[in-house]
Amino acid sequence: MWGLRAKSAFCVLAALSIGLAWPTAAVAQADDILGPQAFDGSIDLRASVVGGETGWLDGGFGKLREGGDNREQRERLRVAAANLAWKPQFCFNLAGLVSVIHQDGQSAPVDLSEAFLSYRTGPAPTRFSGRAGVFWPPVSEEHSGSTWQVTDSITPSAVNSWIGEEVKVLGFEGKLEHRLGEHKLALTAAVFEHDDMAGTLLTYRGWALHDVRTTVWSHFPLPPLSPSKAPYQAPRTDPFWETDGRVGYYARVDWQTPWPLSVNLFRYDNRGDRVSGYDNQTAWRTRFWNAGTMASLGNRTVAKAQVLWGNTRVGPDTPYGYPSDVDFAAAYVLLSRELGAGKLSVRGDWFKTHDNSYVASDDNNEYGWSGMLAYKRPVTRFADVLVELLHVRSERPMRLANAGIAPRQNQTQLQMALRVGF
Repeated sequence: MWGLRAKSAFCVLAALSIGLAWPTAAVAQADDILGPQAFDGSIDLRASVVGGETGWLDGGFGKLREGGDNREQRERLRVAAANLAWKPQFCFNLAGLVSVIHQDGQSAPVDLSEAFLSYRTGPAPTRFSGRAGVFWPPVSEEHSGSTWQVTDSITPSAVNSWIGEEVKVLGFEGKLEHRLGEHKLALTAAVFEHDDMAGTLLTYRGWALHDVRTTVWSHFPLPPLSPSKAPYQAPRTDPFWETDGRVGYYARVDWQTPWPLSVNLFRYDNRGDRVSGYDNQTAWRTRFWNAGTMASLGNRTVAKAQVLWGNTRVGPDTPYGYPSDVDFAAAYVLLSRELGAGKLSVRGDWFKTHDNSYVASDDNNEYGWSGMLAYKRPVTRFADVLVELLHVRSERPMRLANAGIAPRQNQTQLQMALRVGF
C-alpha cells in the first residue's frame, strides 16, 4: 500500500538533492564510492541477565529489551545486532548513506535502517545543508554515526528509545547555519511522510528503555489490549506505515555558545488525521517538543540532558473526547567521564503518561523512573567492551487489568557487550 508512495516520494526528494548539488559537483574518485572508507560496519555480541515481567518484544509490558517470566531471571547470549552502512562521497557537496541492520528479536531478520542523499555548501560563515530520504529526525543526543548507535552506553534513555522505535520519517530536511562572532546558530526544518503510527507503542505499552531501532519493514508486538480497544487495534504496530497521505513537519533551533555549552529546541508534528487506517491500524496525531543541552565540565567530563513532552491521539472527535488521547513526558540527565582509557557514564531517567480518554475501560496512565551505570573501554583498535547495569521502576494500572500482574513493577538488567567494528 505505502511502498509505491515511498518509492515515488524518495525519487522526487533524491532528484531535488542531486539538482541542488549539480552546479558544484566534482567527479568523485572510485574509492570514495566503493572503497573501504565508504563502508562502516559493526557486530554487537551481547550477554544479559534480567528479571521481572515479560519483555515488551515478547508481547508483555516489560520496560527493557529483555524480560523475565514474572518469577525468575533469564540469561541470554546472542548477537544483539549487526550493522552495515554504505556512505559514498560522490563529490565534496553530495554524499549518501544506506544502512542495513540485523537485530535479535526483530520481525525482519535484515532490514533497511536509513537511506538518504545529503548535500552541503562549502565552508563559509553561512552554510546550507540538506538531506532527502529515510532517516531519524535530529532529536537524540545519545546516538551518532552512520549506523545510529548509542555512544556512551548500551541502552539509550526512555526519550531516545522511543525516538528509535517510533519516530522515523521519509522526508526532505534543510539546515541553515550561521556564525555570529563566537556564537553559532542553526535552523533545521523538514517536511515528511510516513510515521503515521507514532504514538501506538507509547500509548498501549508505555515508555521503555532499549536499543532496538525500527526499520522500514519492521513491526512490533503490542501488550494485551483492553476489550474496548482490541476490536479496533491490531495486536502489532508498524511504525513506518503511511495511511493518510498527509505531510508532517519538524523544526529545530540550535545555539552553540562561546562556552562549552550548546542548547537546542525541537518541534515535531506528524499531522495524522486520526481516522485513516489499514489492517486495523490507524493514523495517530502525534506532536511533541524536545529541549536538549550538552556541556563540557572540564576536559574529561560531559553532561547531556533532554526533556520531551507532547500528546498523541487517535480516532474521531466525539462529545466525550477522543477514543485514545494521551499526554506524555520524559527527561534524563547523563554524566560521562573519561577514566584512563575507558569512560564511565551515569544516567537518571523520569517518565510518565497521562490518559485523557476513557480511563474506566482503558487506563493508560503511567509513571516511572530508572537509573543506569555503564562503563565502556576499548580492548583493541576495532573493539570496545561495555558493561551496563540498568534498573527501572514503573507503575501502570493496565498491567493488572490486561495481564493479571501487579501494576507496580521493578526490573534490573545487567548487560555486557562486545562491539567489533570494521
